[in-house]
Amino acid sequence: MKRPVLPPGFAGPASRYPLCHYAPAAPPAHSSMPFSFDHALRTPPSRGSSWRWHFVCFASCAIVCAVPIALAHAGPPSKARGGFGRFFEGMTKPRPEPTPSFIPVPTPPGADEVERLEKIAARNRPPVPRPEPARLPSWDESSDFIEAAKTSVSKILADAAARDYQPAPRPPETVTVPPRPAAAGRTVPLVVTRLESSGMPAPATQRFERLRKWIGHTLVMYQRRPLNTAQHTPWEVMHGFIAFGIPTQIRVGGPGGDLASAIGWSNSGGVCRGQAMLTVTGDRLHALKGVGLQGHSAQYLAILAQCRVAAGSPIVVQGKRFTVADLIEEEKLSCKAGTELTFALIALAHYLPTDSTWTARDGESWSIPRLVEEEIVQPIRGAACGGTHRLFGLSYGCQRRLKATGQLDGAYLRADRYVRDFQNFTLTKLQNRDGSFSTEWFKYPADREDDIDRKIQTTGHILEWLVASLDQERLYDQRIVAATEFLCRALMREPSRDWKIGPLGHALHALNMYQERAWGVVLPGGIAAFNGPMKAGRERTVTAEQPRAGNRKMR
Repeated sequence: MKRPVLPPGFAGPASRYPLCHYAPAAPPAHSSMPFSFDHALRTPPSRGSSWRWHFVCFASCAIVCAVPIALAHAGPPSKARGGFGRFFEGMTKPRPEPTPSFIPVPTPPGADEVERLEKIAARNRPPVPRPEPARLPSWDESSDFIEAAKTSVSKILADAAARDYQPAPRPPETVTVPPRPAAAGRTVPLVVTRLESSGMPAPATQRFERLRKWIGHTLVMYQRRPLNTAQHTPWEVMHGFIAFGIPTQIRVGGPGGDLASAIGWSNSGGVCRGQAMLTVTGDRLHALKGVGLQGHSAQYLAILAQCRVAAGSPIVVQGKRFTVADLIEEEKLSCKAGTELTFALIALAHYLPTDSTWTARDGESWSIPRLVEEEIVQPIRGAACGGTHRLFGLSYGCQRRLKATGQLDGAYLRADRYVRDFQNFTLTKLQNRDGSFSTEWFKYPADREDDIDRKIQTTGHILEWLVASLDQERLYDQRIVAATEFLCRALMREPSRDWKIGPLGHALHALNMYQERAWGVVLPGGIAAFNGPMKAGRERTVTAEQPRAGNRKMR
């Protein structure tokens, strides 16, 4: 390449000035002008080096513009570095994303709203039919009555004369589940309630048939992995039988021990990892609270209620005999204003009539409506498991009231409106694309895609509450179906994963309830929990089929 010719007034090697490839020379001897870089820069470069000049100018402008932008978007530099290292790290390190602000949540309806809801409920209530005026029966009506009376009298006389006559048995309100032969003498029998079903069945579509198979396969897969008394605490065992209810088994002494009823073991004062859930103080039976035991007051009784263990079911602790009714009385006495009453509401709404009243240990008067009012004013955010158990308790209290009286009023009407607002809020604001619910509970939408344990925890709890509280037809909403499919896929994908037992128990409980409400199917040895409009209509409760062993690929 030909060396560029330097313009007049410049001399010296170009390599001394690499940016311009020319160097200023000393002024001529006859000139009185002093040497100046300003003079050199104003002097135009040679034709061969003009493209380099333009490149330098463009690069300088780019750097001047880029540095402020980089600094504006840069995070704070690390204090561990200094000098240029801190400056470079500050420019390249991305600024951490700000924590999203809480989104507005539903609030309990006020007195005016409750009054408006009561007026609407009164208008929608079917009118009481007026009695027809009395009249004499017609000749045909009298003849039919006489013939029917003759038939009835003849049947009664024939039955009375028959030696082998047995009256038709009435369906039992409770069923006794005896302990397994290997555990006889170490666990007490269970007395449980049995309910019938009616309601809207699930749509007969390919998607729902596939979902039914997924749920059944998931439940049986995890039911075949019983906990044991050597490695698991009473708190973990309690969350084991919230998943499967009455059929839950536990291995006594270790992973290879004999199988026994998990609830029967706990109600017999059985020790799990060195602790027992129940104890006796004087003549008073109560459940212990602490690490490895109850996490909340009345939690154990609330889980017994959700498993449909009857009030007359026996409990034997330290050689003394009690029943679940004694535990109910203890929790009634323990009610205290301003404290967490979530699990007390679930338990006492199940076992007591909805108009029950009692006096607590501190002399305060209590009732189920007061429990509802106390829970409504407590916040959802920050409550146990994101507030899902509080919503579950309010929902369950309303269900029991509606079943007992056929209508909601007062505190129940307010709670029902509050729960329905939260249902709509959850389904419209907090669901992720994969069907899971927000990993930040009810705070704001969030999806920790790399934390499957957190997704199982929040989705399992939220779906458990929704499946237990939604109207029957809303169970088949595509958003509920998507959340149920997410749980099945996640749990079947990693059956050998060491899941956290608490979140796993609530996730499996959600699937168990969905199976029963949608298709009227319960696990082998299980007891129906829902009835009336809360469950699909069938002639009788159906026992779930046992899927084949082995892992099945998801399709």
